[in-house]
Order: sequence, then structure tokens, then C-alpha cells
Amino acid sequence: MNLGARRYTYDELKSVGFKALGENVQISNRASLYGVQNISIGDNVRIDDFATIIATNELIIGNYVTIHNYCFLGCRSGIYLDDFVTLAPGVKLFSASDDYSGKYLTGAVVPFECTRGECGPIHIKKHAILGANSIVMPKITIDEGTSVGANSFLKKDTQAWSIYYGTPAKRIKNRNKKMLKYSCKIEVNK
Repeated sequence: MNLGARRYTYDELKSVGFKALGENVQISNRASLYGVQNISIGDNVRIDDFATIIATNELIIGNYVTIHNYCFLGCRSGIYLDDFVTLAPGVKLFSASDDYSGKYLTGAVVPFECTRGECGPIHIKKHAILGANSIVMPKITIDEGTSVGANSFLKKDTQAWSIYYGTPAKRIKNRNKKMLKYSCKIEVNK
């Protein structure tokens, strides 16, 4: 017996109008997805309970991607998640942010020309993992193999195969590439 949420069936997901929908996509009925017509999802993707995705612009999710509970993806300027990306519980991705200086208005319903916030796409490359409750700001590229520790705040691009941690996040050391031998065993491209 299950007491929690259920996963939508493939037919249910197909009927809502995603831009693209791969195979073996598991989305909890407790997740909230807005702007599904702007969302492309690859194969073997899981989106868990209470994840919120607001796709007012493009969201492209690659293959073997996991978006855990309570994640938030604000896709006002586009978000791109390459293959084998993991977003741990509570990760927040903001491709747009308000100006908090008081020079402009703030808020999601205020016209952009009155807010003058920071906007730009977020690109998270293959094999990156973001730890629980990490925050990523607009115009960021998280390079291949980057590992970000829990509760980190990213406001700058990362270097490939590096570990980052802190507020603001700083590079700590290199990350091991041993995992690549396992991903080579998984057929990603059809």
C-alpha cells in the first residue's frame, strides 16, 4: 500500500502538451509544473514531490536527470540541464532575479521594464550535482562534473570537475572522474 503521492502515467504526461517527452519519465502528482509547452524532457528523468517548475521560457532536461523534492526552477531566461544532472532536495535555480537596491520595483507580476533585475540562462552541464538547498543565480554555467556542497550560493561560473562549497561558493578541490566508467555503460543517445 502507498500512502504518498503517485507518479503520472506516460499517457497522462503525453496529454498535457510538453514540448518534448522522453521515455521512462517519472513525475510526482505533487510536483507543480507551469508552462509545460516550454519544457523538453529526455529519457529516464524523475521529478519528485513538491518540486516547482515555472517555465515562462525554455527548460531543457537531458537524460538521467533527477530533480528531488522541494526544488524550484524559475525559467524566465531559460534553464538547461544536461545528462546525468542531479538536483538534491531544496535546490533553487533562478534565471531571473529582482534588483533589491530600491531603484526599481520588485515582484513576479511587475513588468520587466519596471524591475531591471538580473536575467540570463542557467546551464548545468553533464555529471554535475548540486547539494541540498543550494541556490544558483542568473547567467551561470555549472561546468561538467561540478559538485556543489549543500547550502551553497553560486553567483559565478564553475570550473569542470571541481568541488564548490559556501556562501558565496568557492572552489575547494578537484572532483574524481571515476564515475565516467559507469556512465559509458549507459546508452544515452538513441
